[in-house]
Amino acid sequence: MNLNGTEDLRVQKTITAIYQAFEELILTTDYEKITVAELARRARINKKTFHVMAGSLLR
Repeated sequence: MNLNGTEDLRVQKTITAIYQAFEELILTTDYEKITVAELARRARINKKTFHVMAGSLLR
């Protein structure tokens, strides 16, 4: 998802946190072993929030 600045600040922070958490995990963990639970924990969001945002992240 490309942020264009029109998103709510909370959405921007959540998406940024997910990307940063993924970048950290990919450096230390095989891609196949990364779990939603670990990604959500590192991004400091709950799994439900991740699943809500996942559709937006894949566009």
